[in-house]
Amino acid sequence: MESSEENVDTSERVRVAFFGVGSVATAALKVCRQRPWMEVVAAVRRPSSAAGRTTAGPWTGVRVWTDPEAMLEETRPDVALVATRSELDSVLPLIRLCARQGVHVISTSEELAWPDVEQPGAGASLHRAAQQAGVVIAATGINPGFAFDALPLVLAGAAWDVSRIIVQRTLDASVFGRGVHRSLGIGYTEPEFRGAVRSRRVRGHIGFAESARVIAAGMGLEIERFDEEIEPVLADRVHVLAGYTIEPPETAGVVQLATAWVGRREWLRFELSLHVAPDEVGWETRDRIRIYGENELDLTMEPGMPAVATTAALLVNAVPAVLAARPGFYPPALLLPTTPWLAPRRPPGRA
Repeated sequence: MESSEENVDTSERVRVAFFGVGSVATAALKVCRQRPWMEVVAAVRRPSSAAGRTTAGPWTGVRVWTDPEAMLEETRPDVALVATRSELDSVLPLIRLCARQGVHVISTSEELAWPDVEQPGAGASLHRAAQQAGVVIAATGINPGFAFDALPLVLAGAAWDVSRIIVQRTLDASVFGRGVHRSLGIGYTEPEFRGAVRSRRVRGHIGFAESARVIAAGMGLEIERFDEEIEPVLADRVHVLAGYTIEPPETAGVVQLATAWVGRREWLRFELSLHVAPDEVGWETRDRIRIYGENELDLTMEPGMPAVATTAALLVNAVPAVLAARPGFYPPALLLPTTPWLAPRRPPGRA
């Protein structure tokens, strides 16, 4: 649905800048253009990715920069949507730069969801920096950010107690490019896969440890032990993808398991299955959350939440919540995204 921007006071629009121009950012750009109260003023891409590229296609009309500081000083956005990398080290400099310029930040970085996992004390440091700058820094995404943490916590609100949680997600990985596939563990021989896992060049999905902390903290618990494992799914046929082909017996997917222990028992279990052609191998894409206890709850979504489209929605739909929140750093579930703000006027901000 495309919305007209006619009769909208441009001075009342929320000025948005993107960091990253990949698949998630491009999908989020489309969502922004459906909101008359939003104005996309700029985007930033890595200098190494700028050569030979133009702003044709979906980014037509958006000035794309390679200098983040110059972009912020000239365009003066209200909110920065950071959809670049998973690793905390790569996004923290951008986040702190935006905060110093008085710009709110919403980021899809998986490690930002609970930054103390990678850098103890980073959450408190970000919170202080955000308060001092008078801005909001928020972590969001499909997982972490929703499927593996915020949504189970919302569902648990209908439970008397919680003796165990199991979250399962089966996902079509064909929506990602080859670079993401390589980081997930797709497109390797089995010996290459094992070696890449040992060297941490392959980590599969990043964010299980962060999601586990979000859930535990939301219920006032502490995780005593956390385990992860990843196994390859070998192709038994040729899979022709955008830009390359997977041949048997290369890896066409992965299965990841993560468990968190509370009170000397396995209290939380995550299961993620990724494949580049799930339909061809008989997998059904879906999301399922089971909460065990006095009154057990079981929620299944079929065909499940698509990774790129859902992440883009969460990124954009968090903007009204950020505008209304007090300054500070907000992990997932502490600042839930609002429902889509579909009115032509700007959403209400902080009183």
